Amino acid sequence: MEAGQNPGVRAQGRWVTAVGQVLGNFVVSLVVGDALQSTLVGARNWRLWNWPPFAVVLGLGGAALLRTPEGPGDQFLWPYLLIGTAVLIALVRVAGVRGPAGAQALASALSVALAVGGTVWVEQLRSHGEVDVTGLTTVAPSRPLVDGERLVVAVDGGPVRTHLRLVLGVDDAVPDMQSCTPETSLALRLGGGSNTVTGVRSGRPVDMPLGGARDGLRVTVTVHTDTGCRMNVFVVDAVLHG
Repeated sequence: MEAGQNPGVRAQGRWVTAVGQVLGNFVVSLVVGDALQSTLVGARNWRLWNWPPFAVVLGLGGAALLRTPEGPGDQFLWPYLLIGTAVLIALVRVAGVRGPAGAQALASALSVALAVGGTVWVEQLRSHGEVDVTGLTTVAPSRPLVDGERLVVAVDGGPVRTHLRLVLGVDDAVPDMQSCTPETSLALRLGGGSNTVTGVRSGRPVDMPLGGARDGLRVTVTVHTDTGCRMNVFVVDAVLHG
């Protein structure tokens, strides 16, 4: 005990400090809630060097989500899975889960690598992924066709791709008087090209190379059916890819 210091004064000071801490914790609990208070207290134990990988993973994941192109959702399953796994691993590292130093460093590196892989995958899909352009197609003429007649399926708009996957449907124009759909086939020719895909049935997908990246597509369709049959031809699905 220091000379001249009153023991009663020192005890009183300790009591005031303890009361102040209790009141302070009570006020913080009321303002921010117990859960956030526990999180803030636990944050003191978080290691600073875990934050840069976490920030990189979040940045790459956010960029990938913002740059996700249009198209069927199933093609984004794997890149999203990679990014989600990366965020989970990085979050576990930031939360201060302890383990061997080598394992911790490997986990941080793995989270960044997964985020990079998912982001690159999204960019690949942005340039070469599938895009549904069914709503951008037109069929002319739109009337029923007989054997040997032709129509043109036009695809205007959409991103530049190298392949067109087209599904055409065929049904009877007068279903009460005829049943010609099973015997009807189509022949498809892209633009001014010489290659023709024959024997195409209703609902069968046809993948047509476009001869290089291009847009403003025209597909000539020739109807082959029985004499006297009148058929409706329409677009079921049109997807650009590649």
